[in-house]
Amino acid sequence: MDQQSSFHCFRCLRGCGRRDREFSVDYEFAARSKPTEEFVSKYKGNYTFTGGKAVGYRNLYAIQWTSFMAEGNLYFINGILHLRVELTIRH
Repeated sequence: MDQQSSFHCFRCLRGCGRRDREFSVDYEFAARSKPTEEFVSKYKGNYTFTGGKAVGYRNLYAIQWTSFMAEGNLYFINGILHLRVELTIRH
């Protein structure tokens, strides 16, 4: 449940437990969707981890949970949800 907007949604976060140094990453969250079944970029950007922090999205698909789980939604292909998260560590 998204605490800020009080509705259920799909949340995707990537965190780092290292606290001894900072590092930056470029990231992209993507999902396969109908009708093409190709990965479609949902969000991309860069982030600097400062220890104990996370990067991600509270509502990755920008829809409420009931719509996300509904029969015939765009993101479940043959009953499977396909996600891709790419992280590139920058020096």
